[in-house]
Parts: sequence; structure tokens; C-alpha cells
Amino acid sequence: MTELSQPDNLVKVVSAVLRRRRPILRTVLAVGFASALISFLLLDDFYQATTVFNVASPDVFKPEQIFGLSTKDMEYFGTEVDNDRILTIAQSGPVAEMLIKKFDLYKHYKIDTTQRLAPFKVREMLNKLYLVQKTKNNAIEISVEDKDRKWAAEMANAARIQIDAIAQRQIKETQEKLIRTYDENFKLKEIELAKISDTLTHLRQRYGVYDLETQTEGMTRVTGQATSNYIFAKTKLEELEKMPDILKDTLTQLRATVRAYEAEMKLGMSNLSRYNEGMNGVALFYQKYKRGREQLSLDQERFIQLKTAYGSQISALHISEVAETPVQKSRPKRAMLILTAMLMTFLFCTIGALLLDEYKDVDWKSVS
Repeated sequence: MTELSQPDNLVKVVSAVLRRRRPILRTVLAVGFASALISFLLLDDFYQATTVFNVASPDVFKPEQIFGLSTKDMEYFGTEVDNDRILTIAQSGPVAEMLIKKFDLYKHYKIDTTQRLAPFKVREMLNKLYLVQKTKNNAIEISVEDKDRKWAAEMANAARIQIDAIAQRQIKETQEKLIRTYDENFKLKEIELAKISDTLTHLRQRYGVYDLETQTEGMTRVTGQATSNYIFAKTKLEELEKMPDILKDTLTQLRATVRAYEAEMKLGMSNLSRYNEGMNGVALFYQKYKRGREQLSLDQERFIQLKTAYGSQISALHISEVAETPVQKSRPKRAMLILTAMLMTFLFCTIGALLLDEYKDVDWKSVS
């Protein structure tokens, strides 16, 4: 058999089609009519409703960002990680179960609830009609198809609201754990501060240390003055005792004054010595108590801010587009289905015509 060129092949195809153009045309038209009949009678119209949103950054829920206490600028839109988290929620069981229950999808999809596979079938049907995807602008898009155009819009919006509720609940649960942790820490810190306060009170009473800023100077001044008075009085007494004409009453009075100054000096030195002995310990526990109170005050302020953030209603989503009732059906594309069926029929008919021409002269009896 001689090998044919490409133009010869094309002529051969056209020739085979033209010779059988009438049966091919009838077949193509019949398939087109049948496809149109099937598409209009058996295929229902579906409508697609779409809602679009961006994910909010976790920063919008943080107390330090809400109250302007952070040095970092607030991010309003989430990262890829946040998008993936919301996508996971959108495709999770709780969202599907909410849609099934809220819209009574067993009845809507005409699925017998008594069947063992009913839960699987309703989820399978929902998964075919419920689509979650990321857009090229890094937003998230939820689309729902249904025969009822209003139903499709309501389901899409309900899914978005449920996703937002679940995302908020996850954040609230984290905040609630932090609040419980703060509560527990407050109790522990108050117990610790009470122990430090008791120790500090004991040390102050034992060593007479009450005011670290002014007491040292005051005690040193008093003790120094007492020592000076004692030395002056003692020196004066010693000088007067050398004079024979000094009255005994004067010397007696002066000796009493010297003893008083001596007692005052010894008491001052004893107090100063006791004060110096306990000063470092009192200073240490005073600083511990002061830092503890300051930290507790800061924690209480953060606790109040956290409770305020916990009680606030902040959406986890930035909504770009709410699903509205669609006016144009999404499928079936009947014209496309009919044309595709007719084109495929024409191709198969062409192949059949070529095969008939190729093997029409074959003696099939001799071959067998």
C-alpha cells in the first residue's frame, strides 16, 4: 500500500464525509435534538451564590494592640497561616453540620434519613454544591449552588457567619484560658506578697528599720549629737572636779547629766548597730514587696484589658462581598452540551466513514 501525503489524507477524509453526508447529518442532528431534549427535560437549573471576605489579623483581638500599648503597628489583615486556618474551618464538619441542620438538607436533597448511608449521601451532595477557595487577591470565596437561587444565597451567607463564629470562639477560648491563668496567678502572687509583707514587718520590728531613705541620716545625727553631748559633759565634769571650790550639788547634777548623755549615747549606738544589722534584709524584702506590688498592678491592668477584649464583639473576617440572590443560572450550559454532543457525534461518524472506506474491499471470509 502506497503511503499518502497529508493533502491526500485530507482529501480522503473530506471525500468519505461527503459521500455519507446525509446519514452523518441526520445522525448529528438526531444526537443534537436528543441532547437538547435531555438537557431541558432531565437537567435542572442551578444557581450559584458567592460571598467573599478577607481574614482579620489576630492583632485586632490583642489587648495591647486594642489599647495602643504595643510598639508594633497593628496588622489588620491576616497572613497565609491565618488564611489556611479559616480555610480549614470552612471545610470542617461543624460548618457542614450547621448547614445540614439549619437548611434541613436531608429533606431538601430528598435523602431518606432512615438509610444507613444517609449521613454520607447528604455530605457528599453538599460537598458537590459547596465550594471554598482562595482568590488571586488572597481573599477567601465561598460559593453554594442550588436549584433555589434564594436558598443558595442564604446558605453561602450562613456558612460565612458560622465560620466567623467558630473563628471568634477559638480566639475567645484562648483568651478565656489566659483569664483563668491570670486569676490563678493573682492568688499565688497575693499569697507570696502576704508572706513577704509578714517577713518585712517582722524585720522592721526586730531591727527598728522603718524608713530607709531618711532613718539612717536621722539616727546617725541623733547618735552623733548624743555622743557629742556626752563628751562635752564628761570633759566639763572632769575639769570642774579639779576645782576645789565647786559646790557638790553642781558636780552631782553634772554627773547625772553625764550619765544621762552616756545612756542616750549607748542607746543610740545600740539602735544604730541594730539598724545597720537589719538594714540590708529590710531593703531586700522591701524591694521584693515593691516589685511584686508593681508587677501585680501591671497584671491587674492587663487582666482588665484582656477581659474587655474578651467581652468585645470583633469579627474575625473582613467582608468584601455578601452573597446576593443570583439572577443568572450557573449550570447547565445547555448550548455547550448540545454543541459538544453534536461535535463528538460528527467526529465518531467521520472515523466510522473512514474505516468503512478503508476496509470495504477486504474479503473478511478469506481473512477468517
